[in-house]
Amino acid sequence: MRILRNDGISIVALVMVLLLLSTLGTVLVSLIITKQKSALLPLKSTQAFYAAQAGIEYAIRHTQDNYDDMDDFQANYTTPLVQEELSGIGYFEVTYNDSENFIRSTGTGTAGTAKRVIKLASFRDFLTLTLVGGITLDPDPENAPYQDTAPGEKKNICVPTVNNYDCDVYIFQIDLAKDKEGGKKAARLDQIRLGNTPVWTGKKVDVSTTPDSPTPFPFNQVAYYTMVSGAALDKIEVQAASEVSGTWHLTFHYSRQTDLSDPETNTITFDIP
Repeated sequence: MRILRNDGISIVALVMVLLLLSTLGTVLVSLIITKQKSALLPLKSTQAFYAAQAGIEYAIRHTQDNYDDMDDFQANYTTPLVQEELSGIGYFEVTYNDSENFIRSTGTGTAGTAKRVIKLASFRDFLTLTLVGGITLDPDPENAPYQDTAPGEKKNICVPTVNNYDCDVYIFQIDLAKDKEGGKKAARLDQIRLGNTPVWTGKKVDVSTTPDSPTPFPFNQVAYYTMVSGAALDKIEVQAASEVSGTWHLTFHYSRQTDLSDPETNTITFDIP
């Protein structure tokens, strides 16, 4: 009687299993290596993005440190290409462009083979706010603050101002201080009007003589006053004409949202002859 043996079949099966496992191992190792290599791409792209962002920040700081005002920047904004190395990462480049009467700042970040670009198209508007301020005195010399000499209005000082934002702002409080001069008494306030709209009323409220601690006047006639982009004539009524002349410090409290969230402040100083 013939006996069948399966020793050869077992060896063949074992070889096939080993071959399959070897193939799977090779594929797995290949996938891991590919994954590690591909992981560098988003990393370099992210580094390039932050390098480009650093370029924009550099442009802002460079402007703040090297230009006195918008006229100065306007005359010299064609700054040559700026390139800065970032240790261990790459480098950024900054250019300034003028197109259709607006200035754009472009930051280009490079890390390895990755390159990212950030453009600050409203760079001119940003500089206006940075170098000048959000709400300022009217730059026109003919619109300097003055004491109203019209009959019955001699207790008013008029302060023409400009909203430099490209949006409306909502003013809800004004702080005031006036430098004390000689033996003069403190200025007294009866009313604050913005654009001929009464926003605060009181009775002979003394105005601080310490600029660092101005007297607050939260509006009690309206929730806020809307100041649109451009110039507006802000009128402040002071109790005694003899107490009007001197150096004033006026701080606007405002928001760019009607719910008055994210409040900001802007202080201007002016002289009344």
